[in-house]
Amino acid sequence: MGIERKKTFLIQAAYYGSLVLIAGVFCKYLLSPLSPFIAGFVIAWFLHKPAKILGKKLHLFTRIPAMILTIAFYIIFFAAILIAGLQIISALEHFVPQIPALYTRLIVPFITETFETIEMHLQEYDPSVVSVFDRIARELFAYLEKLIGSLSVSAVRLVSSVVTGLPTVILSVIVTVVSTFFISLDYDHIVGFMKNCLPRSMQSTVSETITTGLDSIRKVLGSYILIMMLSFAELSVGFLLLNVPYAVGIALLVAVIDIMPILGTGLVLIPWALIAAVLRKFRMAIGIAFLYIFMLAVRNVVEPRLVGKQMGLHPLVTLISMFVGLQLFGIVGLFGFPITLSLYLKFRNNQKASA
Repeated sequence: MGIERKKTFLIQAAYYGSLVLIAGVFCKYLLSPLSPFIAGFVIAWFLHKPAKILGKKLHLFTRIPAMILTIAFYIIFFAAILIAGLQIISALEHFVPQIPALYTRLIVPFITETFETIEMHLQEYDPSVVSVFDRIARELFAYLEKLIGSLSVSAVRLVSSVVTGLPTVILSVIVTVVSTFFISLDYDHIVGFMKNCLPRSMQSTVSETITTGLDSIRKVLGSYILIMMLSFAELSVGFLLLNVPYAVGIALLVAVIDIMPILGTGLVLIPWALIAAVLRKFRMAIGIAFLYIFMLAVRNVVEPRLVGKQMGLHPLVTLISMFVGLQLFGIVGLFGFPITLSLYLKFRNNQKASA
């Protein structure tokens, strides 16, 4: 009996290991070129059920409501992107040109005055230390000038890379939109054809896997959209209370950064609070610091619970799977690991129920 259990364990380990290996190879080599078609299929799947319901109520073929819903979806999507983009560009145009002037007018005098005060006090105790502080001050100014210059170069490189990659992005968007229309209009035929390409013994398993996977993706994406909307609301209220110019546009930009792994609001809010403190704008510094701490606490409580509830996982398990997935596979792993774990647990529960 012990040998049989070992054999069963090894077979299952080899089976799941093969699935993980196939998924890893797919994510590394095929996910990027196929991403427009995958996105088109996911959007078509998301709109298929409402199109069928609308078709039944209006006594129309599914193709007509599918086309109408797809057109409405992309109109709303591109309108939201346009409005958000204009808000973000307006905020960046207001703040980015002011960075060199802020450095020259405020940061340099503050550092100079601080070092002069320290040197004045040190001269009373040990004058030889003053030369050390002079050297530190010169090195600090040289570093800051180099940093400002590198930021300018990085900004130019970022703009040039965005401009260079724009044709590829536009082409991917066009392919996604076109594929969405094609898949929406012939969704049942395409899904039926894909099923018929598989052996009969695998059709039900693959169909259940894809359906459960898409449902999990929809729930995860919905959860993160809610988290981003919550972050945007918190930031908007906080910035408006602090009288920040272009509060809504900056809140939108920071909320988009917040949804990205590793970056988060700390990438913007922590340097902002430090610079405000250096410039002696203590009300702004304290307000931004409190806003960051509040958002960090809310995010760490809400994200695992919200995503875990949608996935049917414990918040701690969700947090661990998200962190491990992020470390191993980046943003794909951040979403993929919890989804994979949720799928595994659902299939295991189904097997136990049928046994």
